[in-house]
Amino acid sequence: MDQRDRRSAVRRRVTPAVLVTVLLGTFVAYRPLTAGGQTPPGTDPGKSTTLVPNAGFDAGDRAGHPIGWSVEGDEAGANIVNLSAYRTAGLGSLEVDESGDAVTVSSDRIVAAAGREYRLSAKEKGKSGKPAALSLDFTGFDGADLGEHVATPESGTDWRTVTVSGTAPAGTANVTVRIRAGDSGVSYWDEVNLAEAPQAYDPDLGGARELFLDDYRIASSKDVGRVVHAAHKLPEPVIRPDKPWESAAYTYGSVFKIGGVYRLWYDCNNDVAPGYYLCYAESHDGRKWTKPLGRGNVGYKDIPAAKTNLIIAGGGTIAYNPGASPDRRFALMQFHSGVVNQTLGYYVYFSPDGYTWTLGEDKPALLDGDVSQVTWDPRQRLYIATVKKRMFTSRTPGIYDRAAFVSTSKDFLTWSTPQLAVGGDYADDGAAEALNGLEGQIYGMPVLPYESTYIGIPWVFLTTDYTTGSQSSAGAGPVLPEVASSRDLVDWSRPVRDPVLKPGDPGAWDDGALYTSSNALVTDKTITMYYGGFNAGHGGQDATAPDPDTYLGQTGMATWRRDGFVSLTNASTPGSGDPGQVTTRPVVFHGRTLRVNAVVHGHGSLTVEVLDATDGNPIPGYTAKDAVPVTGDQYQAAVRWKGGRSLAALSGRQVQFRFHLSGTDLYSYWVPPAG
Repeated sequence: MDQRDRRSAVRRRVTPAVLVTVLLGTFVAYRPLTAGGQTPPGTDPGKSTTLVPNAGFDAGDRAGHPIGWSVEGDEAGANIVNLSAYRTAGLGSLEVDESGDAVTVSSDRIVAAAGREYRLSAKEKGKSGKPAALSLDFTGFDGADLGEHVATPESGTDWRTVTVSGTAPAGTANVTVRIRAGDSGVSYWDEVNLAEAPQAYDPDLGGARELFLDDYRIASSKDVGRVVHAAHKLPEPVIRPDKPWESAAYTYGSVFKIGGVYRLWYDCNNDVAPGYYLCYAESHDGRKWTKPLGRGNVGYKDIPAAKTNLIIAGGGTIAYNPGASPDRRFALMQFHSGVVNQTLGYYVYFSPDGYTWTLGEDKPALLDGDVSQVTWDPRQRLYIATVKKRMFTSRTPGIYDRAAFVSTSKDFLTWSTPQLAVGGDYADDGAAEALNGLEGQIYGMPVLPYESTYIGIPWVFLTTDYTTGSQSSAGAGPVLPEVASSRDLVDWSRPVRDPVLKPGDPGAWDDGALYTSSNALVTDKTITMYYGGFNAGHGGQDATAPDPDTYLGQTGMATWRRDGFVSLTNASTPGSGDPGQVTTRPVVFHGRTLRVNAVVHGHGSLTVEVLDATDGNPIPGYTAKDAVPVTGDQYQAAVRWKGGRSLAALSGRQVQFRFHLSGTDLYSYWVPPAG
């Protein structure tokens, strides 16, 4: 039995449903406050959406099967139909006709978080015999079945809402929706809705900035949308391969500013095993770099260590914890090849200075491979690692599906079980297909502890083929850094999918695959990340091309506005277009001043009114008419109301902020604590 057959057989095992409900005579599906899980793109801020693509069965392929779903068993028994009597919304519905063999219709796998409750609903109408069943199935990263929850409606010819819910078991990576028929009968299905149950909400703003990377604090919006702002890049590399031991010099590493000195660890390739090394560079301004020699103890051929900037064989990324014991202030995670599930995995090292390293333990701290990023979170006082693990969920048989998993540790030695954070989904696959490619995967993902959230920079690998390029056996295609966010390192939001770092124009030194450092440097006005830029995609240069270029990786510098990966944007102008607004969920603060980071363009405006959270009415003195417009390019503008009112009178009270935008990019808001 091959792997696919084995999975199909496992799926037939049924576990008791946690909650199964069939609502007769109602057309109202469950709608959560916000969709959890890996948020699909294109969702208006504050508006929930199902996690399932083609949830209304309005689009089918040439065989009549729903796009975004697979059909197993009697393929003739599952078809998209356009019949007014057998749909509730849109133009299509799914007809399941089990007059032959059994048939199962399955959604694409969707990233799920262990311990979270998922709620599924769908509209169903019977025509004859017994209707199909609706199920919610959880699987691990290795494809193992972790249980399913099933709702089987009784026979009936009226539309009903079928619901089922279940909590993702430990080890869950994905959830799948299935509509399965095993008994003779014809039924119709429409309006599938899958969402994670709403998580506990804390109205306390604290003093950290609130960005607009997710919907956690958004209650509603109108005529605004999220816009990704790609980085400003220096036109030339800041680090080039100019030493005998460097055939490439690209940042897969880490950079810190310590005592006024910028310190950067980057990867170089050469012809001495293992073929890649961690190197060291320094700068006083972050732009002009030197490569100090003799800091490490690694030489190259007949060149002694005293005359190289090589630090350690193999690559890896570094976490800097200034509060750790002196001999462990720098912590390195590095991949070692070996025996799968035994010695192949991620090993850890410690250093007092970032130059000389001591192996933590002679065994992997985490299994699998081969890309990792690490950082120190001073707020929670823990280390965070994102590691590449490979799942057998690729569209290409026998090929691993790369994805980013998150693990945490207090001491950098003992790590939590990695949890799938961000994986390629139907939107990423669509981006690859737009390039005439195959699928989207996640090659790696640095995590940045940032203000009130965690920002992930997933490296989205749009796999185009396995034939083009000198290294195409591992897949060819662009690697594009995008943006994700999480409040707890478990649930991740990806509502926009444009790159935050774009390749250069054709012929530029970085017109191919892009990878970022494991951390960012933040000032009052900027976010800076260093990145590895290549002159071709992941598969390398096309070796069949006349006079092929050398596949070359170098290090560049990218800068964003503070808080500036994504803004809430309204592009109206006076007398043209529609002004926008966004309203927060109830918040509590303990300060006097609301501050915003925003760019108000031309004759645009930004005003804020404060609502009473109990009834949603504007509070006298803080209405839109009382608000003094914010104008211009402002990094931390104080929001004001007529009469010089401050927020002090509202401190400790639950309120809502309503931002009115016209011609404005709004990046963040916050209320600094009093005193």
